[in-house]
This record gives sequence, C-alpha cells and structure tokens, in this order.
Amino acid sequence: MILDSCFLIDLMAGDGAAVAKLDELVAEGRQLSVSTLSVTEVERGLDTRERERFGAVVEDVDIAAYDRKMARRAASVLRSLDDDGAPIGAVDAMVAATALERDGSVVTRNVAEFRRIDGIRVVPY
Repeated sequence: MILDSCFLIDLMAGDGAAVAKLDELVAEGRQLSVSTLSVTEVERGLDTRERERFGAVVEDVDIAAYDRKMARRAASVLRSLDDDGAPIGAVDAMVAATALERDGSVVTRNVAEFRRIDGIRVVPY
C-alpha cells in the first residue's frame, strides 16, 4: 500500500483523519510503502526540524524505489489519460505506477485523480 504525498503532508501537520488512518492501517498489519518520488516531493518543502520529523514518520515504512518498469507504466498511464482528455500530473502518474507494480493501493485524499487510473484501489481518509 503506497502512502501518497498528500497523506504524508497531512501526517506531518497532525491532521486527525490522516493520523487515524495510519493507526488503522498499522493495527490491520498493512504493508506500508512510500515512493521515493513522495519522499522528494514532501522533503522539498521542509525545514531542518521538519525533515527530522519526516524521517521519523517514514522510518518504519518500506521506501519504494522508482524503477524503469514503473517509469514505463507511468508513461502508459499518462498517454491513456491524455488520450481520454483527462490528463493527470506526472508525479501522480508515477506514484500510481509504483502502486500498480505493488498491490495497487494508494492512501490519498486526491481521490479524483487516482480513481481515473485503471487498476488503482484508492484508500481515502
């Protein structure tokens, strides 16, 4: 299960719904992963203290490296949605491709974007 950037940002902000969802997923014993793309996206906007907190947040999850297979899958997602006249952001497509190469699940508030991608199981909070 991939944790999307918005979920991680909300966790950093202490958002109650995000914290509750994380507690639920941990209690269920879910395998949680964070894409290297999300690490970059989130850390970009953090100061030193926040980066230390973020490091603690992602310390106990698998970090999913973005690879060639995921890149090709993301390009396919982008082309398909472009052809449908419903483009999506490149990072969202790459995170989705990462999820598709794993269990197909993304924890996000960005439901409208991810639901347009075939095979993605959106886990909202």
